[in-house]
Amino acid sequence: MLKNLPNSEKNQEDTLDRKLTNREEIIKMPDKERIEYVYRDRFVIYPKAKEVLEKLDELKAVADSIRPDSFLLVGPPNNGKTAIVSYFSKKNSPYEDPEGVKIPVMYLQAPFKPDINIFFDSILEQIDPAFRKTDSLSTKLLKIKHYLREYETKVVIIDEIHNVLAGSKTKHREFMNALKNLTNDLNRPFVLVGTKDALLATDTDYQISSRFPPYILSTWSYDDNYLSFLKTYEVTLPLRKESKIAEQEELSRKILEYSEGYLGEIVSIIKKLTILAIKSKKEKIDNSFLKQIRWIPPSKKREIGAYRL
Repeated sequence: MLKNLPNSEKNQEDTLDRKLTNREEIIKMPDKERIEYVYRDRFVIYPKAKEVLEKLDELKAVADSIRPDSFLLVGPPNNGKTAIVSYFSKKNSPYEDPEGVKIPVMYLQAPFKPDINIFFDSILEQIDPAFRKTDSLSTKLLKIKHYLREYETKVVIIDEIHNVLAGSKTKHREFMNALKNLTNDLNRPFVLVGTKDALLATDTDYQISSRFPPYILSTWSYDDNYLSFLKTYEVTLPLRKESKIAEQEELSRKILEYSEGYLGEIVSIIKKLTILAIKSKKEKIDNSFLKQIRWIPPSKKREIGAYRL
């Protein structure tokens, strides 16, 4: 039995909302506490993220089917994929009602290599603390099917699916076939998440590739979506004055240039600029701070990594 579960999904959402909306209290905190707050992870819903979340909600709501709709969320590293599916998973956390435990969304990491045993164990660790690693694969599969039905799991998300390329082609194919069979047995949607190598991971045969059509999260460009994200993210910053980052064209373009369009890099740059704004007592971000952060773009980091230091 799973422990420490809230009474309902609504309680989870209410708690999350309270944590994210007390901005007036946050900006009154001392500098040290505000800087600590800057480092905390915060999820901002932007247009592409909203599309993916809506798609996930649709899959969660569909009835069981022989060939359930599924998809592959693919994009470069550090570009928001895991943040989106983690947010969806937290919004749909396990809970307990009068009928028992419910796990509406099962969120998993793909094993570091295409090993079906390791994969099945990672599922059973979440749903059956009494399982034995020495059980046969067929026994583990029966338990997985039993518990996921009992817990009324609606969507299964598997992150880092490109990891399955770390083994031989035979092991890779065996893993993907086992995954396909599991989707058939459960009649529920599966969502795979990974880098562009994930396209190779699902390309073992047409049945698998057609079952997981890709939804691509590309790097960011200087457009309305980017500027909208800057405006939305700025609202979460613990600064006492408006920076209007999106309206400072030179600043917003430089952030995009330094980040090379990777969402994680954009966020990291803004966090560093925010800390400088707090420490300097300016309480807002301007272009002058960019020189102080000495930012190294991702491609330059890779070049540096190629040298022996």
